[in-house]
Amino acid sequence: MRNTMQLGESINTYDPTEALHDELGTFRVTVPDGAELILSCKPGGVTSLKWGDPRNKQQPFLITKITEPAYPEVTAAQPVTRIA
Repeated sequence: MRNTMQLGESINTYDPTEALHDELGTFRVTVPDGAELILSCKPGGVTSLKWGDPRNKQQPFLITKITEPAYPEVTAAQPVTRIA
């Protein structure tokens, strides 16, 4: 499995759902005919993304990471310290 994408990084893929499966952030997906989609993703959050043209077997999708999350997800609660 690959590392997560860096801000501004672009990749070509034939399967956007697989490419974005473990990603976090906002991505511009350019479909083979040039149309653009904006997707917000979280790990495991993309469940389905399919191109409606069954003839698209040779043209990859271009995916570019355009934003990082504003606040990283909290992984553990931190105790609150009160200063008197």
